[in-house]
Amino acid sequence: MLSTEGLSKHAQTARPTARAAAPFCLVAALGVGSALLPPYHSRGGELWLMLLVFGATLVLFAVSLYRRERTWVDPVAPLLFFVFLGLARDLTGGTQSGLAALLVLPILWLALTGTRADLWAATAATPLVFLVPMIVVGPPTYQIEDWRRVLGWTAFAVFVAPVIQRMVQQLATETRRAHEAGAETDGIMRGAVLSSIISTDLDGTIRSFSAGAEELLGYRAEDVVGRHDPSLFHDLTEIVEAAEELGVEPAAVFGALTQAAAPTRVWTYIRADGSRVLVRLALTELHDVVGNITGYLGVAVDVTTAVEARRALAQSEARWRVLMDHLPDTTVVMVDEKCTVKVVAGAGARAQGLRGTEGRPLAEVSNPENFIILRDLVDQALQGHEASGELAATATGAEHEITVTPLPADGDEQRALILGRNVGAERGRERALVRAKQRAERLFEDAPHGVAVLGLDGTVIQANAAMVSLVDMSRDQLEGHLLSALSRPGDSTLDLHLDHVLSSSGAPVEAYWTLRNTRGEDIHVGLSSRALSGADDSDDVVLVNVVDMSERRRHELQLTHLADHDVVTGLANRRLFERELETHLDRCRRYGPTGALLLLDLDHFKEVNDTLGHAAGDQLIISIATLLRAHVRSSDVVARLGGDEFAILLTHGDRIAAETVARSIVAKVREHTATLDDTRRRVTASVGVVTLQAASWHASDILALADMTMYDAKDAGRNQYAVLDEDCSQQPRSGARLEWKSRIEQALEKDEFVLHLQPVQDLRTGEIHAAEALLRLRDGDGLVLPSEFIHIAERAGLMPAVDAWVVEHAVEMLTGLRALSPTFLLEVNLSGLSIGNPETERVIVESLRRHDVDPAGLILEITETAAVADVVAAREFAERMTALGCKFALDDFGAGFGSFYYLKHLLFDFVKIDGEFVSGCHRSDVDRTILRSIVGIARDLGKQTVAEYVCEPAVLDVVRAEGVDHAQGFLVGEPVPYDEFVARFLTPTQHGARPVPAGTESVPI
Repeated sequence: MLSTEGLSKHAQTARPTARAAAPFCLVAALGVGSALLPPYHSRGGELWLMLLVFGATLVLFAVSLYRRERTWVDPVAPLLFFVFLGLARDLTGGTQSGLAALLVLPILWLALTGTRADLWAATAATPLVFLVPMIVVGPPTYQIEDWRRVLGWTAFAVFVAPVIQRMVQQLATETRRAHEAGAETDGIMRGAVLSSIISTDLDGTIRSFSAGAEELLGYRAEDVVGRHDPSLFHDLTEIVEAAEELGVEPAAVFGALTQAAAPTRVWTYIRADGSRVLVRLALTELHDVVGNITGYLGVAVDVTTAVEARRALAQSEARWRVLMDHLPDTTVVMVDEKCTVKVVAGAGARAQGLRGTEGRPLAEVSNPENFIILRDLVDQALQGHEASGELAATATGAEHEITVTPLPADGDEQRALILGRNVGAERGRERALVRAKQRAERLFEDAPHGVAVLGLDGTVIQANAAMVSLVDMSRDQLEGHLLSALSRPGDSTLDLHLDHVLSSSGAPVEAYWTLRNTRGEDIHVGLSSRALSGADDSDDVVLVNVVDMSERRRHELQLTHLADHDVVTGLANRRLFERELETHLDRCRRYGPTGALLLLDLDHFKEVNDTLGHAAGDQLIISIATLLRAHVRSSDVVARLGGDEFAILLTHGDRIAAETVARSIVAKVREHTATLDDTRRRVTASVGVVTLQAASWHASDILALADMTMYDAKDAGRNQYAVLDEDCSQQPRSGARLEWKSRIEQALEKDEFVLHLQPVQDLRTGEIHAAEALLRLRDGDGLVLPSEFIHIAERAGLMPAVDAWVVEHAVEMLTGLRALSPTFLLEVNLSGLSIGNPETERVIVESLRRHDVDPAGLILEITETAAVADVVAAREFAERMTALGCKFALDDFGAGFGSFYYLKHLLFDFVKIDGEFVSGCHRSDVDRTILRSIVGIARDLGKQTVAEYVCEPAVLDVVRAEGVDHAQGFLVGEPVPYDEFVARFLTPTQHGARPVPAGTESVPI
């Protein structure tokens, strides 16, 4: 930079130009011209002298103009002009001459182009122009009044000319400075290739475009200078966004940013090839010398790499934070050497309440105990050593594992990274694992059954106390030896079991094995084994659970025995007997019939139970069983089929052998019971004998044939046997029974049964709201009463099917009866063989559902004698049907000696008093007393009573007087078909009891 003095000197030596001198020359020429015009006041050669001086002045003036450097010639021409002016003034009249004004030319020229000395020389020459003529020539040519011109022009030269000179010099200095600044700026703009420098005027027209701008944007300066196009290299979207932000028009964005002294910001420049770069643009105003804004200057630096680096850094930091924030139970804290929190990250920071703690001392966000630990770990890290420890979190108390790592220094500031991981759950799992392992070890050791861990070759690795005790060996004797050594000689069960375990991919495998302990005892055990994969590098093992099954095996054998044998006698039960019989029948079908079946029933046995009790009856049954077992071969099968009924299968022999056995059994039973007392003396045996040869001639089941033959013996007077003929000439009774069996089967198949309804009267109201369904069998134009065929159906096993037919048709009738009388009740009798029968129960349930009848309208009647056969089965059946909604009635109550026992143990809603105590109650005080007692007990138990066989008014009066609830008999109404029953008893004109018609009393099923 030039100093002020240097600039002044430089300005003084500035060379004038011909263009600047032309006006001066022109005015001087006018002065010469005016001097040449008459009138003249010339004195000889004065005119030529004037012209000569003027010519010399012009020559010198021209020489000075064309010289590149200032010389002595430069001031000579203006000073010589003073001589020319004196001559011209003298020539044109002296004081009267008007050429004095030409003095301004040399004075002004020297003020503009000369030095201060030149100006002083001109100042000295100015008064001489006036004073020399005044002194030399004097008046009248030169008047004394010219002193005023002397004073004026001298003052002008002294005072005004220096001012003009200073102004010119100052202007020259400023101009020089401007040129130098422009040159310097131009040099900067041309040399600043790393920055884009662009200047514009106020309306945005580009005035300058630096080399750096050319390099950055790819445009040439000559192509863009003078253009007014904001979108030339700016992204218009950014300009619009900035305009909306500043609230100005897009064209005024840069002016607004400059006037607001806005900080630099990043813009997108679009290069000539269409590519984009990111620049940081600084804007400033351009001013003229008086401070007016003339334009704007934009300096842009390419920050693409830096921005992308910052973006990459930001993305990296964001990814780092996301990574940290998703590390479960992890807290990351960066601290400086003063333990001030700088950065907090990690998913665990939120749980620990550390979010937003940046800038706070670590001591403020941690309790004192933890801070002491952390301070020590941070100090170690700042010394360059990674350190770790554990502490309980301040906020949650959770166990944390802390690792503090030194970080590279940030300038002079050292930093450390604290990584905290919540290990509470992990420690909890470890503790749980230890506890589980301890429990497993205790369970292993304390297991009540044997447990052993085997190698893949079957060697015992570990055994618990129960296993050691089971094999009667010490732990040292057992462990390290093959478990298969405990097998019985020749038994490969364990080896096969282990092979199966190893091939089952870890699935449990079970087997039974018999091991032999050190005492030589065989122990039956159950094995449950599985292969276990070893942890890490440990070998696979086999875990074997060994359960002592000896006691269970004994129990299973006992249960198997009980399943196939009668509990009381130990004989084969019906299940086992039928299986043995079927096996023998298969053999006979293959090799021919041989052997015989004997079916035995004890006569008068029910009297023993009723009078002496079931215990006495059981003792008698046991003694008979012993007798039977003693009088047959070991190859024969003796079974108790139920109650007092026995069966004997003679596997070999003909009819003669079978009769011999039957005869012997009848005699032995009679001889045995004859030695007993009380009613047991009366017990005898009735035996039915059917040879396999005889059974082959009949299509019926051999048990049914034997049962019917046995009834032949009973019908013949009991205490004897009967044999089914082998020549197919059947005995009259057996033939009749077989015929009735076929007739019943035909009736079921062809629907030849029919139901009649007998009314039951409510004695409190006299109305008929109940009836009993009674079975009849069509026989041509007549009907067969059930007393003719029911016992045969029972012996032939057809009663469940008969009862199912009755239930299905009775429920259908109940639908119509309830439509007429919504509270109507219908009673249906069930045989003892149907109690608990699944098919009978299914028919009851499905019929009620199919006809959509309320089960409460169906009363199921079970005879006391049927209930006696199996009290438990009868009770369970009653419970299931009661749960369904049906009601129960105990029929023929009082007919047996144990009636009150059954009344106690069975579920019934109605007690139907046996006709034995009803029909003669009006004549017999005993019958009436029994009737009264039954009614009282039933009432106390919450049950209703029904009196059967009410056949005359006197009986009706007695039962009503004794408090019986309902009456049934011919006096109330005989059994009639459904339509007749509805017409007589369920019409508005019905009346109470009706006279008993002549005929036989109905017999219920």
